Amino acid sequence: MTVDSGGGTEDTAWSLTSIEVLGAEIREFVTKGEKFGNDEWTKFVDCFEQWGEFPRVVEKVEWNGNTVTIETKSSEYVGEAIKHPYSSMRALARSESDDVEWPIGGLSSDGLDVLIIWPLEKERMNADEVLRSHLSFGDLESAEALLTRCASALGSAHEALSSVWSGPPNSKSWNSLLAKMEEEIDSRTLWRAPFKPGMNTILSFGNMPIKCFSESSDGKIRIRPTSSGQINAVAKSKGIEWPATRDLASLLRDLGLISEGKIDDLVKTRLRAAIINSWVSVQGKLRTDGARPSRSLEIIGGGLAIWEYEQALSSNIPRDGAGTQSSPHSNKILSRVSSIQRRLFTIRIFSLLSIIGLFGGSICLVVGTYDPDQLSPFFGVLGLILSLGMRLLYFAMAPRPETVFS
Repeated sequence: MTVDSGGGTEDTAWSLTSIEVLGAEIREFVTKGEKFGNDEWTKFVDCFEQWGEFPRVVEKVEWNGNTVTIETKSSEYVGEAIKHPYSSMRALARSESDDVEWPIGGLSSDGLDVLIIWPLEKERMNADEVLRSHLSFGDLESAEALLTRCASALGSAHEALSSVWSGPPNSKSWNSLLAKMEEEIDSRTLWRAPFKPGMNTILSFGNMPIKCFSESSDGKIRIRPTSSGQINAVAKSKGIEWPATRDLASLLRDLGLISEGKIDDLVKTRLRAAIINSWVSVQGKLRTDGARPSRSLEIIGGGLAIWEYEQALSSNIPRDGAGTQSSPHSNKILSRVSSIQRRLFTIRIFSLLSIIGLFGGSICLVVGTYDPDQLSPFFGVLGLILSLGMRLLYFAMAPRPETVFS
């Protein structure tokens, strides 16, 4: 089913239209809360596919941006309009992860969710509010503990999602999308990666702000999925899926936005480390295709850093025809790319020396073994030791994931 608008005029309460972003056609869903009466709500619901426990007849509807509060005679709900529909939450819910607070119903068009709802919990406080409170009072231990629990929930959810579906890395498409974003914002940076190891694609969330996390009545931190943004819709239209690492980069980006100007770089690195170490420590390797989760985040091969770079680029993509947006946090990340690449170039010299030492040492060892009078095996052993030493330096000099952009 394709819906072009909520009535075809500018005076309607909602619209669902096609727009072009980065050469891809995606859908844009816009609501005008001030025009939504109870009768308009019923007409609106009837234009879409309803799934789950979605109320058609309501007593009251209140919009606040893309969030809606719904009252019926017997229940209350809170929902979120998906501005750029890109997937079906029902596909993700097949994982049945206990770390996710799945929506109980929604509206969809052509299989893409435009509105999802949950039961209203008036006392619910999300992790974003709690974290801001901890930072404002300088309670870093509590902030670290909160982020640790959030990242653990994310890692567990990724393991469950990976058990439902997992595909191979898509480095060609990912690098192509990076190039389009660099061109779109006229960036002076250029970064490509082989995206390995541990970069298998999964049914990812697409966007992971800290406000997604909240503590349930049973004391467990759970994720309430949120709108994913236009880049995810662009990727979906091109058949591109993401790795789990991208969700982790999204979470770190939001931490950077929240903490900007509130804490120094040393403290920020500590909080970033809490998130990364917690995500890595979750049992299982499905989310990284059998590779050690810590290995998949190392900057050599792309790792977490390349996805933080992608997040910075996507944050500056123009929206709603407003021209190029400039995010201070994103610009700070982009300004550090050149120095990081210079450091990586230096590190790769050790990799080259390691390879030369391995081949040279192996040849010398073979020749020295069969003809010790011509060449002593000692030179072969020396070459292999040099290879091992250069390899260890190669990994030791690479910046740790938590320090790359802080």
